[in-house]
Amino acid sequence: MPEEPDMEIKGNILDHEYEIESEGRKIAEVSKKWFRIRDSYGVEIEPGQDNALILAIAASLDQMAHD
Repeated sequence: MPEEPDMEIKGNILDHEYEIESEGRKIAEVSKKWFRIRDSYGVEIEPGQDNALILAIAASLDQMAHD
């Protein structure tokens, strides 16, 4: 996105265990280990971040992992 810092994803996307970073700091974490329910995972977003954008990224990666 223009005029916004780049984001980087680190971790295991297929297992839903990854972090989203911006400018070298974690802005969100996605984890399946927080839940015992099959096909469920959590998204923890740091305060002050664009929640809709982070959730859209997580949903897009989830869709890509299932294709």
